[in-house]
Amino acid sequence: MTKTIKDTTKNQKRISHRLIADTLGAKEIGIKIDPKRNPISLFTLRKFILKRLISTGGRPKLRGATKERNKIPLIEGDWQKLESIAENYKKKDGINVSPGQIGSSLIHSILSQIRINS
Repeated sequence: MTKTIKDTTKNQKRISHRLIADTLGAKEIGIKIDPKRNPISLFTLRKFILKRLISTGGRPKLRGATKERNKIPLIEGDWQKLESIAENYKKKDGINVSPGQIGSSLIHSILSQIRINS
């Protein structure tokens, strides 16, 4: 019979963000971060898109993107999220990017991290 390992480690006491801010001399600047939006990922995606967008006279296109339109089935609600992200970039940053370009960038970003050893 194998023994069950039980973790008896006590959780560390949480440090107040206010204490950290006061210690570091941080000041409130009025920016509220919604943890559900994952701002780091949105910033990284924005940076990637800005680096790859090129003007063609109409809607900017992504450098390296093919003209071929492939069909990718989406889970319900995903297209609305892509539209929401595109709208967010348009309103806040003035970046005219389509939901499809957002999706393409996200897919490329994830696929570039996958390594298949054959």
